[in-house]
Amino acid sequence: MSKFRAAALSAALIAGFAGTAEAQTQGTMPREGARVEGQGDRGPRHRGMRRAGKDRAQRGMRQRGARSGQLMRDLNLSAAQQTRLTQIREKYRPQYQTLREQNKTQRQSLRSTLQKGDTSSAVRARVRQQMEQFRTRAQAIRQQELNEIRGVLTTEQRTKWDARTQQRKSRMDGQKQKMRQRRGARTRA
Repeated sequence: MSKFRAAALSAALIAGFAGTAEAQTQGTMPREGARVEGQGDRGPRHRGMRRAGKDRAQRGMRQRGARSGQLMRDLNLSAAQQTRLTQIREKYRPQYQTLREQNKTQRQSLRSTLQKGDTSSAVRARVRQQMEQFRTRAQAIRQQELNEIRGVLTTEQRTKWDARTQQRKSRMDGQKQKMRQRRGARTRA
Protein backbone atom coordinates (compact mmCIF):
# COMPACT_ATOMS: atom_id res chain seq x y z
CA MET A 1 0.00 0.00 0.00
CA SER A 2 2.70 2.46 0.91
CA LYS A 3 4.52 1.70 -2.32
CA PHE A 4 1.40 2.64 -4.26
CA ARG A 5 0.95 5.91 -2.46
CA ALA A 6 4.63 6.68 -2.79
CA ALA A 7 4.52 5.89 -6.50
CA ALA A 8 1.39 8.00 -6.99
CA LEU A 9 2.91 10.90 -5.08
CA SER A 10 6.15 10.58 -7.02
CA ALA A 11 4.33 10.53 -10.34
CA ALA A 12 2.32 13.61 -9.42
CA LEU A 13 5.41 15.50 -8.29
CA ILE A 14 7.39 14.57 -11.37
CA ALA A 15 4.53 15.60 -13.62
CA GLY A 16 4.22 18.92 -11.81
CA PHE A 17 7.92 19.71 -11.99
CA ALA A 18 8.23 18.51 -15.58
CA GLY A 19 5.23 20.55 -16.67
CA THR A 20 6.57 23.67 -15.01
CA ALA A 21 10.03 23.18 -16.48
CA GLU A 22 8.68 22.40 -19.96
CA ALA A 23 6.37 25.40 -19.95
CA GLN A 24 9.20 27.71 -18.98
CA THR A 25 11.82 26.38 -21.38
CA GLN A 26 9.79 27.05 -24.50
CA GLY A 27 10.51 30.78 -24.44
CA THR A 28 8.38 33.78 -23.74
CA MET A 29 6.63 34.05 -27.10
CA PRO A 30 3.77 31.65 -27.77
CA ARG A 31 3.96 29.43 -30.82
CA GLU A 32 2.08 30.54 -33.89
CA GLY A 33 -1.56 29.55 -33.52
CA ALA A 34 -1.14 28.73 -29.82
CA ARG A 35 -3.62 30.06 -27.32
CA VAL A 36 -2.48 32.90 -25.17
CA GLU A 37 -3.39 32.80 -21.49
CA GLY A 38 -6.93 34.06 -20.99
CA GLN A 39 -7.93 33.49 -24.60
CA GLY A 40 -10.09 30.78 -26.05
CA ASP A 41 -13.04 28.92 -24.71
CA ARG A 42 -11.17 27.19 -21.90
CA GLY A 43 -10.25 30.18 -19.73
CA PRO A 44 -13.48 31.04 -17.89
CA ARG A 45 -14.47 27.41 -17.50
CA HIS A 46 -11.17 26.53 -15.88
CA ARG A 47 -11.22 29.56 -13.63
CA GLY A 48 -14.66 28.46 -12.47
CA MET A 49 -13.37 25.00 -11.73
CA ARG A 50 -10.60 26.42 -9.58
CA ARG A 51 -13.14 28.43 -7.61
CA ALA A 52 -15.25 25.33 -7.09
CA GLY A 53 -12.18 23.50 -5.82
CA LYS A 54 -11.47 26.25 -3.32
CA ASP A 55 -15.06 26.16 -2.09
CA ARG A 56 -14.84 22.40 -1.69
CA ALA A 57 -11.60 22.73 0.28
CA GLN A 58 -13.18 25.30 2.57
CA ARG A 59 -16.01 22.90 3.31
CA GLY A 60 -13.48 20.26 4.34
CA MET A 61 -13.96 18.05 1.30
CA ARG A 62 -10.36 17.74 0.23
CA GLN A 63 -9.69 15.06 -2.30
CA ARG A 64 -7.32 13.04 -0.14
CA GLY A 65 -9.70 13.15 2.80
CA ALA A 66 -12.68 12.14 0.69
CA ARG A 67 -10.91 9.08 -0.69
CA SER A 68 -9.56 7.91 2.63
CA GLY A 69 -12.93 8.66 4.21
CA GLN A 70 -14.64 6.23 1.85
CA LEU A 71 -12.03 3.59 2.61
CA MET A 72 -12.45 4.10 6.34
CA ARG A 73 -16.24 3.80 6.09
CA ASP A 74 -15.78 0.45 4.40
CA LEU A 75 -13.64 -0.72 7.33
CA ASN A 76 -16.38 -0.11 9.93
CA LEU A 77 -14.14 1.71 12.36
CA SER A 78 -15.12 2.17 15.97
CA ALA A 79 -15.52 5.68 17.36
CA ALA A 80 -12.19 5.35 19.17
CA GLN A 81 -10.45 4.30 15.95
CA GLN A 82 -11.99 7.20 14.04
CA THR A 83 -10.83 9.63 16.71
CA ARG A 84 -7.32 8.19 16.65
CA LEU A 85 -7.13 8.39 12.84
CA THR A 86 -8.24 12.02 12.96
CA GLN A 87 -5.48 12.71 15.48
CA ILE A 88 -2.91 11.01 13.26
CA ARG A 89 -3.98 13.03 10.22
CA GLU A 90 -3.87 16.26 12.20
CA LYS A 91 -0.40 15.35 13.47
CA TYR A 92 0.97 15.04 9.92
CA ARG A 93 -0.95 17.92 8.32
CA PRO A 94 1.63 20.61 9.28
CA GLN A 95 4.45 18.48 7.86
CA TYR A 96 2.63 18.13 4.55
CA GLN A 97 1.86 21.85 4.52
CA THR A 98 5.51 22.73 5.12
CA LEU A 99 6.55 20.39 2.34
CA ARG A 100 4.03 21.95 -0.06
CA GLU A 101 5.26 25.45 0.77
CA GLN A 102 8.89 24.43 0.21
CA ASN A 103 7.93 22.84 -3.09
CA LYS A 104 6.10 26.00 -4.14
CA THR A 105 9.15 28.11 -3.31
CA GLN A 106 11.39 25.78 -5.31
CA ARG A 107 9.05 25.90 -8.31
CA GLN A 108 8.97 29.70 -8.20
CA SER A 109 12.76 29.81 -8.03
CA LEU A 110 13.03 27.42 -10.95
CA ARG A 111 10.52 29.44 -12.95
CA SER A 112 12.43 32.69 -12.44
CA THR A 113 15.74 31.01 -13.31
CA LEU A 114 14.32 29.59 -16.52
CA GLN A 115 12.71 32.90 -17.46
CA LYS A 116 16.15 34.48 -17.24
CA GLY A 117 17.23 31.97 -19.87
CA ASP A 118 19.46 29.77 -17.70
CA THR A 119 18.84 26.21 -18.89
CA SER A 120 22.32 24.85 -18.28
CA SER A 121 22.96 21.26 -17.29
CA ALA A 122 23.90 22.45 -13.79
CA VAL A 123 20.45 23.99 -13.35
CA ARG A 124 18.74 20.85 -14.63
CA ALA A 125 20.85 18.69 -12.29
CA ARG A 126 19.98 20.93 -9.34
CA VAL A 127 16.27 20.71 -10.19
CA ARG A 128 16.44 16.92 -10.44
CA GLN A 129 18.19 16.75 -7.08
CA GLN A 130 15.58 19.02 -5.46
CA MET A 131 12.76 16.93 -6.91
CA GLU A 132 14.33 13.74 -5.58
CA GLN A 133 14.81 15.26 -2.12
CA PHE A 134 11.21 16.45 -2.08
CA ARG A 135 9.94 13.04 -3.19
CA THR A 136 12.05 11.27 -0.55
CA ARG A 137 10.81 13.52 2.25
CA ALA A 138 7.18 13.17 1.15
CA GLN A 139 7.48 9.39 0.96
CA ALA A 140 9.05 9.22 4.42
CA ILE A 141 6.28 11.32 5.97
CA ARG A 142 3.57 9.31 4.21
CA GLN A 143 5.13 6.02 5.30
CA GLN A 144 5.23 7.15 8.93
CA GLU A 145 1.59 8.21 8.75
CA LEU A 146 0.50 4.94 7.15
CA ASN A 147 2.38 2.90 9.73
CA GLU A 148 0.57 4.73 12.51
CA ILE A 149 -2.79 4.27 10.77
CA ARG A 150 -2.17 0.56 10.28
CA GLY A 151 -1.36 0.29 13.99
CA VAL A 152 -4.88 1.49 14.82
CA LEU A 153 -6.60 -1.11 12.59
CA THR A 154 -7.53 -4.64 13.59
CA THR A 155 -6.14 -7.59 11.63
CA GLU A 156 -9.40 -7.94 9.68
CA GLN A 157 -9.48 -4.23 8.88
CA ARG A 158 -5.85 -4.32 7.75
CA THR A 159 -6.68 -7.19 5.40
CA LYS A 160 -9.54 -5.19 3.86
CA TRP A 161 -7.34 -2.09 3.70
CA ASP A 162 -4.59 -4.00 1.89
CA ALA A 163 -7.05 -5.52 -0.60
CA ARG A 164 -8.56 -2.12 -1.43
CA THR A 165 -5.13 -0.59 -1.72
CA GLN A 166 -4.06 -3.31 -4.14
CA GLN A 167 -7.19 -2.69 -6.23
CA ARG A 168 -6.44 1.02 -6.32
CA LYS A 169 -2.81 0.33 -7.27
CA SER A 170 -3.88 -1.92 -10.14
CA ARG A 171 -6.34 0.70 -11.38
CA MET A 172 -3.67 3.40 -11.17
CA ASP A 173 -1.13 1.25 -13.02
CA GLY A 174 -3.67 0.76 -15.81
CA GLN A 175 -4.24 4.51 -16.03
CA LYS A 176 -0.48 5.14 -16.15
CA GLN A 177 -0.14 2.65 -18.97
CA LYS A 178 -2.91 4.37 -20.94
CA MET A 179 -1.22 7.74 -20.44
CA ARG A 180 2.10 6.35 -21.68
CA GLN A 181 0.39 4.93 -24.75
CA ARG A 182 -1.31 8.26 -25.48
CA ARG A 183 1.98 10.13 -25.07
CA GLY A 184 3.67 7.69 -27.41
CA ALA A 185 0.93 8.18 -30.00
CA ARG A 186 1.26 11.97 -29.76
CA THR A 187 5.02 11.98 -30.20
CA ARG A 188 4.78 9.75 -33.27
CA ALA A 189 2.08 11.90 -34.90
